[in-house]
Amino acid sequence: MNHQLRFVRQLASACLGIAFSLLALIATPALSSPAQASGSFSISTSFLPLAATAGRIKADAKQFEGKTQESIGKVTGNQGDRLAGKAKQAEAKVRNTVEDVKDKAGMG
Repeated sequence: MNHQLRFVRQLASACLGIAFSLLALIATPALSSPAQASGSFSISTSFLPLAATAGRIKADAKQFEGKTQESIGKVTGNQGDRLAGKAKQAEAKVRNTVEDVKDKAGMG
């Protein structure tokens, strides 16, 4: 039974890693404009909005990770996973609050 739990955790971890990678690829805006005749690229976006977006993505990913880990803990009966999942969700709330403050202060 211990090997089955380890396998479930490894599988869930791999799935989370893939999901976060795909989320980052989809949500990250392109940084450069299409190539010009000279073949060079120019950066056309401001870094502050990109940083704010990255902060929101990290907070959302942490929220998703926490909910998933808590669910795995409930299914397997592992109190440690449940508590760790709840802690990650609390961290995500703090990160979102920080992003809200940055938005209100005009920093992002």
